[in-house]
Amino acid sequence: MRREKVSVHLSADGSELGILPKGPPRESNPAASSGDHTTPSFSGDHSTVTFLASSGETPQFSQVNMAAADMKESLPPGPASPSAVPMRNFYIIASGYLVFTFTDAALRMIVLFALYQRHYQPFDIALMFTSYEALGVVTNLLGGIVGSQWGLRLCTLTGLTCQLVGMCLLFAMIGADDWPRGAVIGYVVFAQSFAGVAKDLVKLAGKSVTKLVAKDDRGTHSSLFRLVAWLTGAKNSIKGLGFFAGAALLNYAGLWPSLLVLAILCTAVVPACTRLDADLGVSKAPTRITLRQIFDKGFSVNMLSLARVFLFGSRDMWFEVVLPIYLRAMFNWSFIASGSYMAAWIMLYGAVQSATPQLILRPLGCYPVRRGVALVPWTIALLVVTSGLAVLLTVKRDVANGTGSIGLLCGLSVGLVAFAFFFAVNSSIHSYLIVAYAGKDKVAINVGFYYCANAIGRLTGTVLSGWLYQYYGIWVCLWVSFGFLMICGVVNLYLPPVGLPP
Repeated sequence: MRREKVSVHLSADGSELGILPKGPPRESNPAASSGDHTTPSFSGDHSTVTFLASSGETPQFSQVNMAAADMKESLPPGPASPSAVPMRNFYIIASGYLVFTFTDAALRMIVLFALYQRHYQPFDIALMFTSYEALGVVTNLLGGIVGSQWGLRLCTLTGLTCQLVGMCLLFAMIGADDWPRGAVIGYVVFAQSFAGVAKDLVKLAGKSVTKLVAKDDRGTHSSLFRLVAWLTGAKNSIKGLGFFAGAALLNYAGLWPSLLVLAILCTAVVPACTRLDADLGVSKAPTRITLRQIFDKGFSVNMLSLARVFLFGSRDMWFEVVLPIYLRAMFNWSFIASGSYMAAWIMLYGAVQSATPQLILRPLGCYPVRRGVALVPWTIALLVVTSGLAVLLTVKRDVANGTGSIGLLCGLSVGLVAFAFFFAVNSSIHSYLIVAYAGKDKVAINVGFYYCANAIGRLTGTVLSGWLYQYYGIWVCLWVSFGFLMICGVVNLYLPPVGLPP
């Protein structure tokens, strides 16, 4: 009777099991064949176990498991593997990130509607938000370095502190009715710069910690995708609630009570964030970070960041500043109505983001995502929806403010729901890909670079949106958005598979 040598490989930490190719056949020893034919023998490094199986047979799982168990027991003690980051850090950062997002969204609505109430033009309002986005560019770049060198705890606490400073500065707006127009614009720009720094520092910590606590899942990153999708979706759902709360607070309580409520909420999460691990996210690499390392992240991260510029530039070309103003002007809506509409959209957007891995991609056979080009069909779908909205508002471009019909509102609402769905899927996959592409040791600096690109896109969209809307109309904003999405789709074609070197 012929025997074949079957080898089972076990990784150094005893966590991975695999059957190696069979060795050359050999004649069995009658004495040996009368005994247990699965008795293992070990290699010198205790990483491979060999046992005999009958020719043509595949060893049963019970045989393999018994051999693996014997092998794991015989492993010599080796160097301890790095301990996993405690989930406690994720819970603290996620809680702080969500509370911060609520206050930030509410603050944005309060500032936007308070300025519109004082008859500032759309372009003036857009300019007042430029520092919010422009500081995000610098903050994400430098924040990534800070996170890699000094940890995510410092990023989180610094971000919350900046948010409180920005809110306190806005209290001066209560008596700003007699200020010159230029002074108001300059002061709001200054105050919003603190909010911009705060948002991106806290977001950097929130997105980076997912990579540190997620299980590897043997290369599929499925738990990482679920964690990122949940956090991103929850953030946007909370953002929707913030939009509604900001509009309601301004409408019923006024400016200073609204700011006071938000400041108290933001302060409440600071004590918990002081309990984060001091070295959370700190790079273990011995080399110092160079200028080239800051800007050259490798092909995968660089291309994904370029796509992000045009993806979020396309959205903010008409959504963040222009749409609330358009709704209030076209349909004569109150603060509450405009804020509620925006809140409902953002909450739908966040729900779709959270559901993307399990309820959307898995039934379609697209999960887990292993290739960056999986974004292409979703970007094409987003292009179709955006073109539909652009055609609708081009046809209705001569409708006077205050005379919007139910038909226009229904058509706009259907388009916005479709846009929310496809944009949320695109954004969810994007948010997963960056943490999948990023190396775990320097996740903060890679994520920071990526969200620096995100801020560049938002800044470009915000500035252009105010100018285009004021002088041409929302329909032109949407056609420019369509062009941005076309560029994004082309860039997505060059995204590499997950798992390749960045």
